[in-house]
Amino acid sequence: MLRGVSIAFALAGISASMPALAQDAGGDQAARIIAAQDGMVSATAQTDRLRRTPQPATAIDQLRLDLQIGNGEFAYRDAARSEQTAVYALAADPALEQDVLHRLPASRRNGLSDAAGAVRAVWRLAGITDFSRARVKRTRRFADAEPAAVLLGYYRAAARSTGIDWTYLAAINYIESGFGRTPGASSAGALGPMQFLPTTWQEYGGSGDIMSPHDSIEAAATFLKRNGAPADYGRALLHYNRDQDYVAVVQSFAAAIRSDASWLNRLYCWSTFG
Repeated sequence: MLRGVSIAFALAGISASMPALAQDAGGDQAARIIAAQDGMVSATAQTDRLRRTPQPATAIDQLRLDLQIGNGEFAYRDAARSEQTAVYALAADPALEQDVLHRLPASRRNGLSDAAGAVRAVWRLAGITDFSRARVKRTRRFADAEPAAVLLGYYRAAARSTGIDWTYLAAINYIESGFGRTPGASSAGALGPMQFLPTTWQEYGGSGDIMSPHDSIEAAATFLKRNGAPADYGRALLHYNRDQDYVAVVQSFAAAIRSDASWLNRLYCWSTFG
């Protein structure tokens, strides 16, 4: 076993009260999801356009451009966080989830069911029994992680060297440390972006740095390969954490990313502020 059940639960916020149910909860959540997805697409197009803008001739114009790009990037994060709130609502109420999925066009549903299932599995891992009381908690500073594009490069490099599907590495990185935002020692003593016990690190991380995203992602891929993946991801993940709900979390988030690669960027914004 890699370590005890000591995940930094990014998804397990609890609130003491429940909001009043909307008259048409399914319609409201479907509209929220569509608005969030449209917001992410619009923000991405805006920032891409701004980044293609020729270099301004003056410092003040450069500052103005930088601010516009920053505003576009924040708009993307804001939309992704809104979608997270909607996914929580679906996870808390399977009947609502089915209603919303039925209302959404097929192109809008990619990964939503997987993400909702992953959230439910995280709540079970955290010992939450009343899903209706779970709320989003934005406790991690957005800037406290390497850029998503850099992390993607690490996942893909580790996948090439080991044969492990990179989406599993991304899911583990998110679940264990919020993409490296909370790499400190867990209650079981696990460290780093992929949460290795120091003793396990000696076997799989070698001379690398347990706190390095690059080294720890490579070590996690090696760990999964030596314990049964890619032939049997379920078996390999049980070696990472001996809990079937943990297996379900990783597999579901990985499936969401495989269904639509933009889920990596969306999850990268979840439970963050700034």
